[in-house]
Amino acid sequence: MNAQLRTLLAGHDGVVTRSQALDVGLSSSAIGRLVDSGTWTRVGNGVYFATDRDMSHRARMRIACARAGTRSVLSGASAAWWHRIEPRPPRTITVTTPRTRHATELPGMQILLRDLRSEDVVERANLRVTSVPLTVLDAAAVTGSKVLDSALLRGQVSLEQLIAAHRRYPGRRGATASERMLNAAASGARSEAERILVRLLRGSGISGWVANQTVCGYPVDVMFAEQKVIVEIDGMAFHSDAEAFQHDRTRQNVLVANGWTILRFTWADLTDRPHHVVAQIRAIVSRVSR
Repeated sequence: MNAQLRTLLAGHDGVVTRSQALDVGLSSSAIGRLVDSGTWTRVGNGVYFATDRDMSHRARMRIACARAGTRSVLSGASAAWWHRIEPRPPRTITVTTPRTRHATELPGMQILLRDLRSEDVVERANLRVTSVPLTVLDAAAVTGSKVLDSALLRGQVSLEQLIAAHRRYPGRRGATASERMLNAAASGARSEAERILVRLLRGSGISGWVANQTVCGYPVDVMFAEQKVIVEIDGMAFHSDAEAFQHDRTRQNVLVANGWTILRFTWADLTDRPHHVVAQIRAIVSRVSR
């Protein structure tokens, strides 16, 4: 096996197309011998997989895209996993192809027909994938707002980028759900938990607060500047790893050392005990105002 072919297989998770193999110097007969010997297995029309490695999620996604054609693009929740927006790969691989393409869906695969604009197609790890903004919108339309909230909170995408991508495809599948989520996100809160808090504050007549400000170099959810009170929400996608946990505690210590009072509430507090949340906020804001 020549060096170019080894590099190609390593960079494509063991998946190779016939045209790629020919481009690195293999002949048709050489491809046939690799298949006959069991070194490669044919996984589609002109698509092969090197049998010296395990069939990974990445390999399956590459195979799905290769079988759908050269202009196919990994999309939806599959692209969200590929971009490391979502931690787990979906059961069904979603691939987008141009409307003129008539690819056949396979078990565990979904094909969407859509003509994508150039700014909505990127290459990541040698695979064509929908851009992060379009990926987040498509994934959120299927799995819910958590993926959108998480991407916004982590800074992987901005609200402006999401709105622009949404406007480029007004009639796409899931556009109505995306519109609803974007309108909610535009309220000034970054996550669904924060949006619930904003509605509670407005509905209870509590004023003097602003959402999404920076204090001592750290972003905060809701701030009462005059009273030096901060309200933080541990939302559905709250920190789950040790590094994030440590960062959150360091951040809180800095804020407290600078004279800020911090109130923390959970998703369950907001949804199961909203009156308790409002009462606590009202009490602490009134106390420190005296």
